[in-house]
Amino acid sequence: MADEFDAAGWAQIHHAAQRGFTKSITFFLSDDESLMELETTDELHLTPFLCAVDGGKEDSIKLLMEQGANVEALSALNHGAVEICANKFYIELLEYFINLDDPRIPVWKHLLRYVSSESDEEAESAGKCLRTLTQGSEESGINSNWEQLYNNGGIPTIVKVAKGTSIADESKIPAFQTLLNVIEKHEVKEQVISSGGVPTFIKLLKSTCNHVIQLSAEILKEMATEKQYAEVESQNNAIQTLVKVMQTVRDEEVLVQVLECLGNIAEASSKLKSQVGTCPGCISTIVGLFENQKDRNLLHSLARVVGKIADKDEVNQNSFIENGVTPHIVVLTATRNRDIQVSAVEAISRVADNNKKTQKAILADNVQEHLLRLLKNTRAKIVLEKTALALWSLAGSDFDIRRYMAERMEVNLMIEFVNSMSENLQYIGAEGLSVLAQGPLTYQSEIARLNGIAPLGRLIQSNQEYIILSVVQSIRHLCVGVAYVPHKPNQNTIIQFRGIKYLVALMVHSENENIQVESALTLGCVSMCNQAALGDIYQNIDFSYVRIVKMMYSSIPEVRLLAGSALAAFAYNNINQQKRIADQGGVRFNCFVPFLQSDDEFFRCNAAFQVVVLSKIIPDEEQALSSAAGIKLLIDLLQDSTSNDTLALATDCVARLGHTRAGVPAAMVSIHAVEHLCSLLQHKAEQVRGNAAIALGYLSYNHSAERQLLNRCRSSPYLIRVLLYYTKQSRISPAFLESWKHYKKIGLPPIAEGRPSLIGFKPEGINDNRPITMLSLDESNANTRSLSNLMADDGGVTGRSSRMTNAAATPQMSNTPLQPINANLSASQMSLDSQKSSNSLMQQEVIAAE
Repeated sequence: MADEFDAAGWAQIHHAAQRGFTKSITFFLSDDESLMELETTDELHLTPFLCAVDGGKEDSIKLLMEQGANVEALSALNHGAVEICANKFYIELLEYFINLDDPRIPVWKHLLRYVSSESDEEAESAGKCLRTLTQGSEESGINSNWEQLYNNGGIPTIVKVAKGTSIADESKIPAFQTLLNVIEKHEVKEQVISSGGVPTFIKLLKSTCNHVIQLSAEILKEMATEKQYAEVESQNNAIQTLVKVMQTVRDEEVLVQVLECLGNIAEASSKLKSQVGTCPGCISTIVGLFENQKDRNLLHSLARVVGKIADKDEVNQNSFIENGVTPHIVVLTATRNRDIQVSAVEAISRVADNNKKTQKAILADNVQEHLLRLLKNTRAKIVLEKTALALWSLAGSDFDIRRYMAERMEVNLMIEFVNSMSENLQYIGAEGLSVLAQGPLTYQSEIARLNGIAPLGRLIQSNQEYIILSVVQSIRHLCVGVAYVPHKPNQNTIIQFRGIKYLVALMVHSENENIQVESALTLGCVSMCNQAALGDIYQNIDFSYVRIVKMMYSSIPEVRLLAGSALAAFAYNNINQQKRIADQGGVRFNCFVPFLQSDDEFFRCNAAFQVVVLSKIIPDEEQALSSAAGIKLLIDLLQDSTSNDTLALATDCVARLGHTRAGVPAAMVSIHAVEHLCSLLQHKAEQVRGNAAIALGYLSYNHSAERQLLNRCRSSPYLIRVLLYYTKQSRISPAFLESWKHYKKIGLPPIAEGRPSLIGFKPEGINDNRPITMLSLDESNANTRSLSNLMADDGGVTGRSSRMTNAAATPQMSNTPLQPINANLSASQMSLDSQKSSNSLMQQEVIAAE
């Protein structure tokens, strides 16, 4: 009979339900409806419905439910359908009940009650089911069931499980994994906080189970992605606890999560970053973990956390360097794992960013050579971008080191950067071309030859203001060199790609005052000695000098200063432009006084040059007095300044004034300009000594300056080598060259033994482990100018006859002739262009004689 029980206490209907024999179930129920709720006589007391659930037979379950079975039935163990599914790990059946959405079978409530059981087995079984039901995927992201879990109080329940002591930590693991499945949702994080989850998981970092420590750290890591929750973790001593875990646990998987958690806390705010970095033992422990480490995931996390903790925090940056992180990071840049490479390079960039001390230390370890090799060999765009950023961070603000980096990366690569789709690379490319276009040994013509100007013209339309600013500055430096020597071909190229139109538009319509004034200054340089460019500017109805004059009353000091530079650029050696500026309002001397009296040498230097150039159109001060004030300030800076940037600017300003209106060069010479410039010919910074040489070349047309310069070169013949090297593409007095040839014939005192060569001297702090030789100044090497090439001439050290050597070929310097100076110059100055050819030949003879 259907209601007879076997030895196990099961009737035939129980077996039919458990095995999915739906026809038998129908037959038994048609014969006797009372069998629907018949319980087994074993210790479980299961109804046919529960037997069907126990067997995982969905067809039997459907049939019994249709026949009116009690779906809320419980076994003798107080287990209903959901609990039986959990014990058996019947995920598909649980999903069936979830989709059925029968209020009599609240799956989530039953699972959450079950997961908080005091039984290890029950809690673990329910946790595994919850974990699977909420498991997301890479394709679809977070599982849609997260909301069901959240709405049914799942988050507080899991936190309660974490707090509980009735079950072992190991049994809590599936519940923690469930929380990790949904924790990316802000609402979930809020409930973790409100239910006291943060201190609970911090406490679990002290667990004896490594897997629990790992998951707790991972939960805290995800919470720390939001600043307010990272602060809560810090307030509950998470940083100190995480550091303690790093010092005591050796499980790589645990350490990865601990490091990532620390990194996220540090990344949340500058205050927390400081707390992480200054936590006793934190940075030293992180650096120590690099030792003999081979686990890729851990190495990746170590590099990432170094970058996050060091980012924009000078104290932390210094601490990492002092604890010896550099060699460990450098090794990682050579790995074949792209993720590790990228994180290592980014760590170098962040440790060096805007920190001269760390930049110097990293350069001393020769890191740039590893990065340069990586830059040349990689094809991965992300690695290329991060490596370029690291190199530029290492270059810092020092012009000579920036120039060195740009030269090593090469012009072609810089142009590729400008043409790339990456905004970071576009910025570095524009900055690199700007640096290469400046200085006494300029790459202006090389950049033009390799078609580097047109991409800048396109990039000037960028949506990023910092890129626009860099491009505008780069265009300016491509159009004028040291001593305000215009590069006519580059100016014409700017005109061709309608650069004038874009620059005027930026000057007039940009919302950024810095871009407005930089554009105005660049317009002045693009049009310097170029009537076609001036014509384009005047045809634009938006352009007016009044706009630039108004900028001199800006609330931003830098804008006021550069507005004066812009007016000076337009007025430089051009009477007609000076009249136009005067007719449109002119300038007042009181605009310059705050800068002339400033403690900032950069402000004083620029303002001094401006008042000399604009002295004729400053109505409220006598021309002679304003010129004298400016000249005196410039020469004082040459004498007193210890800043390379200031000295480079001051020598450039003197070089500009060296071929302006009559009387200015004489005034500079009368207050010992030649003496100070000669002293700077031995300066370690190439920008300073090169600009000083060019300035002396222009001043040598003054008879007094010529005699002073000859006397200095007689007493120290080494100076003539520096002077001639840097003036090959600029001007120097033929009379001076002739006199020097005469001195050579009658004999000179020997150059002191052991004097170092400063021609092509590598920037201070750069260590590329390449041999240093003396760079030949032979005419055959006239265009050689790499920072790694030094004078290859024994006579430059000992005074004995020289041996010429061939230096490595590098891009040629600009051969752009100086444009004719305006009619306001003296007759002797106007004749310089006609003398240039004979000057060059005579200079070659002097070099050969050397």
